[in-house]
Amino acid sequence: MHQQNGTQVLHGPRVALRPWLRSDTLMQELWPRYTEPFNSLWNIPRTSGADESNGRAWSNQRYAWAIDDAQRRLIGRISLREVDEQRRSARLGISLAQPYVGQGLGTEALRVFLDHYFGTLGFERLRLDVAAVNRRAVRCYERLGFRYLESEWRNAGSDPSLRLLDDPRYSAMLRHFRRSRFENLVEFYEMELTRAEWEARRAGSAR
Repeated sequence: MHQQNGTQVLHGPRVALRPWLRSDTLMQELWPRYTEPFNSLWNIPRTSGADESNGRAWSNQRYAWAIDDAQRRLIGRISLREVDEQRRSARLGISLAQPYVGQGLGTEALRVFLDHYFGTLGFERLRLDVAAVNRRAVRCYERLGFRYLESEWRNAGSDPSLRLLDDPRYSAMLRHFRRSRFENLVEFYEMELTRAEWEARRAGSAR
């Protein structure tokens, strides 16, 4: 992977991206908890080992950027893991503090980042995994051009939020769960965006 360009700051209309600092980790720990239903299921670890068995040579290094708003407040974090130098690919992670959710700031930050990722950093493809019940995030990724590849079902154990599935208000979410006497599974989407797709989307929006 190309260097993160030291102290380079990437600017959007309302956000700025900069290298993540150790002090940012302390600030992130103070963020309030999410209030969305099923949020405790959003970060169940991946269980599939398919990529590893195909001979991928991932770097153990992780890269992270802080998302600041116009007042220079830390509002989010973008990260890359599973960085594959040979295939010029990586896996995306993003989190946004609860008070800043739903304002389009995460989408804007990702647009800025994707220009940098496919441009300056020279990557060819970007993958992510997202809980299907996190509809806000799924819609964001779809707007940016990420394509659905496949689903993975992950064990939710006895997470307390599973009780919400008995509430008629959440009946539309039932299709993203598989429940039995022995296990409770929740659906995760695997999604991907390539440089060619991103450049085509950017060219189309510029017309």
